[in-house]
Amino acid sequence: MGDVSIRLAGQEDRPVVECLIQLYLYDMTDIFHFPIGPDGRFEYDFLDRFWRRPYLIAWRGELAGFVLVIDESPITGATDRQFVAEFFVLRAYRGRGVGAQAFREVLRANPGRWQIGVMERNLAASAFWRSVTTAYAPEAFSQQFDGEHWRVYEFETAPCL
Repeated sequence: MGDVSIRLAGQEDRPVVECLIQLYLYDMTDIFHFPIGPDGRFEYDFLDRFWRRPYLIAWRGELAGFVLVIDESPITGATDRQFVAEFFVLRAYRGRGVGAQAFREVLRANPGRWQIGVMERNLAASAFWRSVTTAYAPEAFSQQFDGEHWRVYEFETAPCL
């Protein structure tokens, strides 16, 4: 599936990610409540914390989403593994394998120990993460965090030669 690519976002791409975050949060408003600021935008205070390895996702050269990777798990507190802090694919690109391929590309670019956490009540995201992590034979467990039930997947990837 050569139609999907990722690229590490630079500081000049931050406004693009900020706009995509608005769509990401809007997409989840049927499940979660997100406060709206006086400017009419969803409040999101985590971008500084999560701007470590930000990736833009493209499908056939068109912007299709983003991924924010950090070096520690906010869910379990583990500091020895990478964590997908945020992952978003625009609705127009869902169901085409874009998210799964983008995830594989992120893993290829960042081999090592991983942890993926998803809120269990987010059924669509839960199904996605269950399906894309299966190939890596993850250890999976439930975790309580910030008043929510999470499903956590742990696995390790080797560097590509």
